[in-house]
Amino acid sequence: MLGALARPLRAVAGVAPLVGLAPRPDARPMGVSALVRLKDEVDWIEASLRSLEGFADEIVVIDNGSTDGSLERVHALQRTLGLELRAEAAPELDHTALSNRALLRARFRWVIRWDADFVAHTSGPHALRGLRAALADWPRWRHVCLHPMLVELAGDLAHQLPETRVRWDSHCLTYAAGLRYRTRLVPAGGRRLAVESVRLPPWYAIARWEVPAIFHVDVKPARRMLLRHYWQAWWAEGPAASLEAYALARARREWEVRDLDDAAAAYTRDYCRRLVPFDPAPWGGYPALLAPALADPRYRVLYRDGTVVGRSERDRPPLPGPV
Repeated sequence: MLGALARPLRAVAGVAPLVGLAPRPDARPMGVSALVRLKDEVDWIEASLRSLEGFADEIVVIDNGSTDGSLERVHALQRTLGLELRAEAAPELDHTALSNRALLRARFRWVIRWDADFVAHTSGPHALRGLRAALADWPRWRHVCLHPMLVELAGDLAHQLPETRVRWDSHCLTYAAGLRYRTRLVPAGGRRLAVESVRLPPWYAIARWEVPAIFHVDVKPARRMLLRHYWQAWWAEGPAASLEAYALARARREWEVRDLDDAAAAYTRDYCRRLVPFDPAPWGGYPALLAPALADPRYRVLYRDGTVVGRSERDRPPLPGPV
């Protein structure tokens, strides 16, 4: 019942700022701040940040202790990117604290939570700049949270998971001084998982932007896939063990493996068996910034007799030295 009433209640509460019953949006420069939490995304971080040219006015990157050269790639982009890019390292922060650190660094009226593996269309009818035009259509006194469509790739650039072909969990919203991200514990499969969310006052309008502009490139090294599979439970349980030790202990019970490499291989094999082929045509093709990865893919889902049997993963070439 409460869920059925939420939309009309928000519609009524949405006019509260206009009539002085709720605060109007903060007097900030009109523009977009992109908030990026970064941890070991060297495969996609450059394409991800370049996607924001023509849409965002600034990018705030908070790095959570990358060891694969991701932060160094961000620093190199600071010299060539066509918008302001600020980055800092915060390896001590948890997931939600990273988001709040980035939110507090934002300077513009709109903030978008932009993951470091998002890659968007930069030209054509699905270009990300169309979202900026959609934001400008809202009255300046309104508080708004728009959820843009995410087209999800998984395993490699040619596949998806059938249950997450499209997602809506990103958001672009009007900045307000009191907004903060929080951590909630939710039950799932007999365990609790830590989930991040932002509590929005009732005068925020909530809508979707139904344009396939953004691709979530959920294509990672095998070990990173394994650790991500367990990290929400690890975060919720708060064990003394590291994420790596926690993941190995659970993987040994599930696959009877010896080490993390064996566990990563077993998890990736089972994960890839769930994948289905991806057709880019309905989504305007692939974003142009993915062209180099498509021409020379590092990850390939493997088939035998028409059935997915696993995935190959080439070593990443060494990163270039400082210029």
